[in-house]
Amino acid sequence: MIEAKDAEFHIVPDEHRETWAETNYFPFWLPEAGLSGAVYNVFRPGLGVCLSDITIFDHCASHWEGLAYTDNQQHIPCPSSLARYSLRNGVTVEAMNAPQDYQVDYVGIDDTEFHFRFRGLMRPQDFNDPQQDPLAQGKGSAGAWDKAFDGHFDMTGRVEGELKLRGVTHRISCLSTMDHSWGPRAERNNGSAVFIQAHFGDDLSVNALMMLDPADMTRFGPVLHGYVMRDGEVRALVKGEGRSERTGPRPDRFSLTVEDEDGARLALAGHFETWAPWAPYASVLYYQGMARWEHEDRIGTGAFQEVISRAAIARLGLAR
Repeated sequence: MIEAKDAEFHIVPDEHRETWAETNYFPFWLPEAGLSGAVYNVFRPGLGVCLSDITIFDHCASHWEGLAYTDNQQHIPCPSSLARYSLRNGVTVEAMNAPQDYQVDYVGIDDTEFHFRFRGLMRPQDFNDPQQDPLAQGKGSAGAWDKAFDGHFDMTGRVEGELKLRGVTHRISCLSTMDHSWGPRAERNNGSAVFIQAHFGDDLSVNALMMLDPADMTRFGPVLHGYVMRDGEVRALVKGEGRSERTGPRPDRFSLTVEDEDGARLALAGHFETWAPWAPYASVLYYQGMARWEHEDRIGTGAFQEVISRAAIARLGLAR
């Protein structure tokens, strides 16, 4: 179970001091404007440094330089607290009513800044608590994702605020899922996975972390962790499989079926409205963007994110 103290740094084991990492991830979506963005911070308290990445997407681009805006800094001094911190790149985050709500601010370059409040609509979902996630009992088995998620929670909430992108102001009002991870995180030969957020309204959100084999990128699954939020109630996912249709490296369309712990099944289909390769740190490549999702007669917005080990890309010759 996640507690207020889990919004803070955790004790760093001596044997993992050089590889220990804690993360904050706050994505946001502006479908009417065709924009999406995120704040992603990776803290290494044992080394005294952090990276902070601000990325904004506005179309489908085949290369990182096609992003609408990027500010990626790799060696920022690590703050002493995660409950309230300001980084020298202009990012400020404060946990309000921890671990439920957060104020996120950024003042960058090129007349670009954003300010928003994330308000949790559910309890934080603990990746490693069998009472919340029945799949947690198998996390230590072969095939589980790497050790970076020794501690992890994610939480769906409402985001309200404002984005100014190169002098043009847009209102942010969306559903999104934030997360916080902690554990040893090597920057070498990482695992690959698919992350999904599909938000259809305050009454329905589907979120999943699923296995991905870089040798066959047209399939993904099974589910490693995930949940369905219905009217603030959370039901863990226990099964799920998906497929993608691709043009070169880019997944154009994707579909999946998931099943929750009560046996309820949901079928989703989606396509990208913004997309670009993204590499917040050098050992992984993300194919990600804002997806338009369909479920029965409902339309939603969220993420489709492939996290691919660059070691695996080289090993398999996928970019040749």
